[in-house]
Amino acid sequence: MPTQWFELEEPDDYLDLEITESERAFVEALRSHTAQWPSHGASGEISRPETGDALLAYITLSDPETRLSLIDIGVHFSGDQIRGDRLHNQLFTLPDRPSAWALNAEGNPQELARRTAEWMRTALHRPVVLYVWLHDGYAYAARYAFADRDETLSQLYSRQYAPDGQAEALKAAGHVHGRGWIQTTGLPTPDLYLHIRGNLDQVALPSGIRAATQRGPIAGVWYE
Repeated sequence: MPTQWFELEEPDDYLDLEITESERAFVEALRSHTAQWPSHGASGEISRPETGDALLAYITLSDPETRLSLIDIGVHFSGDQIRGDRLHNQLFTLPDRPSAWALNAEGNPQELARRTAEWMRTALHRPVVLYVWLHDGYAYAARYAFADRDETLSQLYSRQYAPDGQAEALKAAGHVHGRGWIQTTGLPTPDLYLHIRGNLDQVALPSGIRAATQRGPIAGVWYE
Protein backbone atom coordinates (compact mmCIF):
# COMPACT_ATOMS: atom_id res chain seq x y z
CA MET A 1 0.00 0.00 0.00
CA PRO A 2 1.48 3.39 -0.98
CA THR A 3 2.60 5.70 1.77
CA GLN A 4 0.43 8.80 2.16
CA TRP A 5 2.95 11.56 1.63
CA PHE A 6 2.43 15.09 2.96
CA GLU A 7 -0.85 14.28 4.67
CA LEU A 8 -1.94 16.42 7.58
CA GLU A 9 -3.04 14.13 10.40
CA GLU A 10 -6.25 16.00 11.24
CA PRO A 11 -8.42 18.47 9.30
CA ASP A 12 -7.80 21.03 12.05
CA ASP A 13 -4.09 20.89 11.24
CA TYR A 14 -4.84 23.27 8.38
CA LEU A 15 -6.14 25.73 10.96
CA ASP A 16 -3.15 25.17 13.25
CA LEU A 17 -0.86 26.13 10.39
CA GLU A 18 -3.10 29.09 9.47
CA ILE A 19 -2.81 27.88 5.90
CA THR A 20 -3.75 30.17 3.02
CA GLU A 21 -5.74 29.19 -0.06
CA SER A 22 -2.63 29.13 -2.25
CA GLU A 23 -0.83 27.00 0.34
CA ARG A 24 -3.78 24.61 0.50
CA ALA A 25 -3.71 24.32 -3.30
CA PHE A 26 0.02 23.64 -3.22
CA VAL A 27 -0.29 20.93 -0.56
CA GLU A 28 -3.19 19.21 -2.29
CA ALA A 29 -1.38 19.22 -5.64
CA LEU A 30 1.80 17.92 -4.00
CA ARG A 31 -0.14 15.10 -2.36
CA SER A 32 -1.64 14.22 -5.73
CA HIS A 33 1.77 14.07 -7.43
CA THR A 34 3.20 11.84 -4.68
CA ALA A 35 0.14 9.66 -4.05
CA GLN A 36 1.64 6.54 -5.69
CA TRP A 37 5.14 6.90 -4.29
CA PRO A 38 6.42 3.97 -2.21
CA SER A 39 8.01 4.84 1.12
CA HIS A 40 11.63 4.79 -0.17
CA GLY A 41 12.69 4.63 3.50
CA ALA A 42 11.68 8.27 3.80
CA SER A 43 8.79 10.40 4.99
CA GLY A 44 7.10 13.59 3.82
CA GLU A 45 5.79 16.34 6.08
CA ILE A 46 4.09 19.73 5.94
CA SER A 47 5.01 22.33 8.53
CA ARG A 48 5.97 25.96 9.01
CA PRO A 49 9.44 27.03 10.14
CA GLU A 50 9.67 28.97 13.38
CA THR A 51 11.31 31.80 11.46
CA GLY A 52 9.64 33.27 8.37
CA ASP A 53 6.19 32.99 6.85
CA ALA A 54 6.80 30.33 4.22
CA LEU A 55 5.06 26.97 4.24
CA LEU A 56 7.47 24.05 4.47
CA ALA A 57 7.21 20.74 2.63
CA TYR A 58 10.08 18.38 3.34
CA ILE A 59 11.27 14.80 3.23
CA THR A 60 13.60 13.03 5.65
CA LEU A 61 15.97 10.42 4.26
CA SER A 62 16.98 7.68 6.69
CA ASP A 63 19.10 4.55 6.74
CA PRO A 64 16.44 1.83 6.26
CA GLU A 65 18.33 -0.62 8.51
CA THR A 66 19.17 1.60 11.48
CA ARG A 67 16.41 4.23 11.05
CA LEU A 68 19.06 6.90 11.53
CA SER A 69 17.92 10.21 10.03
CA LEU A 70 20.47 11.31 7.43
CA ILE A 71 19.18 14.52 5.86
CA ASP A 72 16.11 16.75 5.62
CA ILE A 73 15.38 18.07 2.13
CA GLY A 74 12.56 20.49 1.47
CA VAL A 75 11.07 23.58 -0.10
CA HIS A 76 9.83 26.87 1.32
CA PHE A 77 6.62 27.84 -0.51
CA SER A 78 5.68 31.51 -0.59
CA GLY A 79 2.71 32.27 -2.80
CA ASP A 80 4.25 32.10 -6.27
CA GLN A 81 7.76 30.95 -5.41
CA ILE A 82 9.58 27.90 -4.04
CA ARG A 83 13.13 27.64 -2.77
CA GLY A 84 14.42 24.17 -1.99
CA ASP A 85 17.62 22.67 -0.65
CA ARG A 86 19.09 20.75 2.24
CA LEU A 87 17.49 22.02 5.46
CA HIS A 88 18.91 22.71 8.88
CA ASN A 89 18.12 19.58 10.89
CA GLN A 90 16.42 21.52 13.70
CA LEU A 91 15.38 24.93 12.39
CA PHE A 92 14.48 23.72 8.86
CA THR A 93 16.02 26.85 7.38
CA LEU A 94 17.68 26.92 3.97
CA PRO A 95 21.49 27.21 3.77
CA ASP A 96 23.07 30.62 3.29
CA ARG A 97 24.89 29.27 0.24
CA PRO A 98 22.65 27.16 -2.06
CA SER A 99 23.93 23.71 -2.98
CA ALA A 100 24.56 22.65 -6.57
CA TRP A 101 21.19 20.86 -6.62
CA ALA A 102 19.09 23.62 -5.02
CA LEU A 103 15.64 24.42 -6.44
CA ASN A 104 14.38 27.92 -7.16
CA ALA A 105 11.22 28.40 -9.22
CA GLU A 106 8.20 30.64 -9.71
CA GLY A 107 4.67 29.83 -10.88
CA ASN A 108 1.20 28.94 -9.69
CA PRO A 109 0.70 26.50 -6.77
CA GLN A 110 -0.04 23.53 -9.03
CA GLU A 111 3.06 24.07 -11.18
CA LEU A 112 5.26 24.59 -8.13
CA ALA A 113 3.89 21.41 -6.56
CA ARG A 114 4.81 19.50 -9.73
CA ARG A 115 8.32 20.96 -9.73
CA THR A 116 8.69 20.13 -6.03
CA ALA A 117 7.59 16.52 -6.52
CA GLU A 118 10.02 15.99 -9.42
CA TRP A 119 12.88 17.53 -7.45
CA MET A 120 12.16 15.45 -4.36
CA ARG A 121 11.81 12.27 -6.40
CA THR A 122 15.27 12.87 -7.84
CA ALA A 123 16.64 13.31 -4.32
CA LEU A 124 15.00 10.08 -3.18
CA HIS A 125 16.79 8.15 -5.91
CA ARG A 126 20.24 9.66 -5.39
CA PRO A 127 22.83 7.03 -4.36
CA VAL A 128 23.81 6.97 -0.69
CA VAL A 129 26.74 5.01 0.71
CA LEU A 130 28.17 4.53 4.19
CA TYR A 131 31.97 4.73 4.32
CA VAL A 132 33.68 3.06 7.29
CA TRP A 133 37.24 3.41 8.64
CA LEU A 134 38.76 0.61 10.73
CA HIS A 135 41.63 0.49 13.22
CA ASP A 136 42.66 -2.65 15.14
CA GLY A 137 39.40 -4.29 14.10
CA TYR A 138 37.12 -1.48 15.31
CA ALA A 139 35.16 1.11 13.34
CA TYR A 140 36.51 4.46 14.50
CA ALA A 141 34.87 6.67 11.87
CA ALA A 142 31.97 6.48 9.46
CA ARG A 143 30.39 8.78 6.94
CA TYR A 144 27.10 8.69 5.05
CA ALA A 145 27.38 10.50 1.72
CA PHE A 146 25.56 11.19 -1.52
CA ALA A 147 27.93 9.14 -3.63
CA ASP A 148 27.28 11.01 -6.88
CA ARG A 149 28.67 14.29 -5.48
CA ASP A 150 30.61 12.93 -2.49
CA GLU A 151 28.47 15.14 -0.26
CA THR A 152 28.49 14.37 3.48
CA LEU A 153 25.09 13.66 5.02
CA SER A 154 26.09 12.49 8.47
CA GLN A 155 29.38 11.42 10.05
CA LEU A 156 30.93 9.99 13.18
CA TYR A 157 34.42 9.97 14.66
CA SER A 158 35.44 8.09 17.81
CA ARG A 159 38.73 9.07 19.41
CA GLN A 160 38.48 5.98 21.59
CA TYR A 161 39.08 3.68 18.63
CA ALA A 162 41.04 6.01 16.33
CA PRO A 163 44.80 5.76 15.76
CA ASP A 164 46.87 7.59 18.38
CA GLY A 165 47.41 11.26 17.59
CA GLN A 166 45.15 11.26 14.56
CA ALA A 167 42.47 13.58 16.00
CA GLU A 168 45.07 16.19 16.92
CA ALA A 169 46.61 15.99 13.44
CA LEU A 170 43.22 16.41 11.79
CA LYS A 171 42.48 19.47 13.93
CA ALA A 172 45.87 20.99 13.16
CA ALA A 173 45.18 20.51 9.44
CA GLY A 174 41.82 22.28 9.74
CA HIS A 175 39.59 19.20 9.39
CA VAL A 176 37.32 20.28 12.22
CA HIS A 177 34.05 22.19 12.45
CA GLY A 178 32.29 24.01 15.24
CA ARG A 179 33.09 22.76 18.71
CA GLY A 180 35.57 20.09 17.76
CA TRP A 181 33.54 18.04 15.28
CA ILE A 182 36.11 16.06 13.28
CA GLN A 183 35.43 16.12 9.54
CA THR A 184 35.96 12.65 8.12
CA THR A 185 36.80 14.07 4.69
CA GLY A 186 40.29 14.63 6.13
CA LEU A 187 40.80 10.89 6.66
CA PRO A 188 42.57 8.51 4.26
CA THR A 189 40.62 6.25 1.92
CA PRO A 190 37.91 4.34 3.83
CA ASP A 191 38.39 0.64 4.40
CA LEU A 192 34.94 -0.34 3.21
CA TYR A 193 31.57 0.96 2.13
CA LEU A 194 27.98 -0.19 2.34
CA HIS A 195 25.41 0.64 -0.33
CA ILE A 196 22.48 2.22 1.53
CA ARG A 197 20.09 3.39 -1.21
CA GLY A 198 19.92 4.58 -4.82
CA ASN A 199 21.71 3.38 -7.96
CA LEU A 200 25.50 3.14 -7.93
CA ASP A 201 25.91 2.10 -11.58
CA GLN A 202 27.10 5.53 -12.75
CA VAL A 203 29.07 6.41 -9.60
CA ALA A 204 32.87 6.38 -9.33
CA LEU A 205 33.75 5.39 -5.78
CA PRO A 206 37.26 5.84 -4.32
CA SER A 207 39.69 3.22 -5.60
CA GLY A 208 40.95 0.58 -3.21
CA ILE A 209 37.79 0.49 -1.11
CA ARG A 210 35.95 -2.80 -0.71
CA ALA A 211 32.20 -3.33 -0.67
CA ALA A 212 30.54 -4.86 2.37
CA THR A 213 27.03 -6.18 2.87
CA GLN A 214 27.05 -6.48 6.65
CA ARG A 215 28.03 -3.90 9.24
CA GLY A 216 29.54 -4.35 12.64
CA PRO A 217 29.10 -2.00 15.62
CA ILE A 218 29.59 1.71 14.90
CA ALA A 219 29.48 3.56 18.21
CA GLY A 220 29.46 7.31 18.74
CA VAL A 221 27.56 10.52 18.08
CA TRP A 222 26.44 11.29 14.53
CA TYR A 223 26.66 14.88 13.26
CA GLU A 224 26.66 16.78 9.97
